[in-house]
Amino acid sequence: MGFLRKMGKAIAHYIRNTDRLLLLLCAAVSIYGCLLVYSDAQTSGGGRSAYLVQFLACALGYVAAVVISKIDYELLCRLWPVMAVISLGLMALTFTSLGITVPGTDDTAWLRLNLGPVKTTFQPAELLKIVFVVTFSVHLTRVYDTINRPLTVLLLCLHGMFPVGLVFLQGDYGTALVFIFIFICMLFAGGLRPLYFLVGLIGVTAAVPIVWQAIGQDKRDRILSLIFVEEYLSTTGWQQYLGVVALGSGKLWGVGYMQGGDHQVYARNNDFVFTVAGEEFGFIGALAVIILLLAIVLVIMRDAVRAKDRLGMLLCTGMMSLIGFQSLINVGMTLRLIPVIGITLPFFSSGGSSVATLYLGIGLVLSVYYSSRTRMRNTIFVKKV
Repeated sequence: MGFLRKMGKAIAHYIRNTDRLLLLLCAAVSIYGCLLVYSDAQTSGGGRSAYLVQFLACALGYVAAVVISKIDYELLCRLWPVMAVISLGLMALTFTSLGITVPGTDDTAWLRLNLGPVKTTFQPAELLKIVFVVTFSVHLTRVYDTINRPLTVLLLCLHGMFPVGLVFLQGDYGTALVFIFIFICMLFAGGLRPLYFLVGLIGVTAAVPIVWQAIGQDKRDRILSLIFVEEYLSTTGWQQYLGVVALGSGKLWGVGYMQGGDHQVYARNNDFVFTVAGEEFGFIGALAVIILLLAIVLVIMRDAVRAKDRLGMLLCTGMMSLIGFQSLINVGMTLRLIPVIGITLPFFSSGGSSVATLYLGIGLVLSVYYSSRTRMRNTIFVKKV
């Protein structure tokens, strides 16, 4: 009885001091996402694998986030060399014969996993996003007093551009763009002077013609299809056109759960999962997706403001920018506002590696919040006043 009483007190203490709102929102988006992936599997005949992996990734990821939240984030950040070696090692494997290209994509960025009866893939770049948030937070914290010195800025840029270069070499331009947004937001939160951002903007503008030639005709056509809609409608712009039609067909309340899929939108369970919400649950369902993701971003922003130290604030800022910009890019891509660049919608798109690694980052945010509430770092590993 004594053990049960202590366990009950520990659980009650955790519930009082954890970020209950963030946990609730994460549960809501995961349930909603699983429903959308399941619906697509049933209507398109995609089989059980996709939604089983999604459900397991959500369930295990959620548990992992709770466990991580009870570990002092300072201790976790001290393990950044181990995290870096593991994530970069997995990334390196994609450049060997073990790397595979998933059907429907043009980049070799996955590893094959055989989990008993479930055969799936793992995208190391998803783990690298979380590890980058950790390593860059540590780097920014250590150089805070000298952050505006040119040499410090150069080293920070090298740190930030390294993962960008790796995923760019894989051919995954969309993920490279997400890394850049995370990098910029964390630099801003870290205290870098606006002058450096202005110099960077000038440099990026000057590099546009070079990048335009380097990205290849297929990528250029995706951009041009947004401007010359009719000219590219039957080729490069066809996928986005079908996505917009599917969204519009849902009207206000949608055609009904598991009643969609008539428009044959490609990657409907992945990059274009937003169309499933819009088609089957209408404008209300699509709006609910946006509101839930926006709420998560705002809650993490609140946790960043309330963090007790700079390291915690930067960890929250990194996760906030990851979820926020990736959501913005995906929804914009679906609404034909930006080109198709193969970016998943956080928590909603089918993909176990994406969902599971997101929850590792959510666990870090919860750890920051828990520490800010308890003041004493009462975790399963460390006790500090």
